[in-house]
Amino acid sequence: MAAEIFTSDWADLWTAAINANADYKKAATKWEGAIGLVMTVDGDMGIPSERIVVADLWHGDCRGAATATEADLEKVPYLIKANPAIWKSVLAGKTDPIVGLMGGKLKLSKGSLFALLPYAKAAKELVNSAIAVDTSYPDGWD
Repeated sequence: MAAEIFTSDWADLWTAAINANADYKKAATKWEGAIGLVMTVDGDMGIPSERIVVADLWHGDCRGAATATEADLEKVPYLIKANPAIWKSVLAGKTDPIVGLMGGKLKLSKGSLFALLPYAKAAKELVNSAIAVDTSYPDGWD
């Protein structure tokens, strides 16, 4: 059953997809800490406030992903922010996350790209896990 993008139900499905992804487990054996995905406001696309999902990652496992607020992000080392259209493109497999970060479509609003680069394969597998989630979108998304 589809879950609306960056909601609590979607975060639960993403957790399951990450933990089922053998390529992620292999690529993320040294990854410790969380990553947050932030969808910016776009009223025309049915996103009246930011949507934030944080995944708690530990050595190839996801200990859980959940929706979060701006106040919850103090201890999250990496935050990737984009508008809804870019996230839809990423989740459709049309925009590579590393290329998107390097080209400015995705913004690393917290953390260092240099520090994230050793985990590029793991980050790509996090996105592949997100692509695997049966995702629905609010009204207004074409």
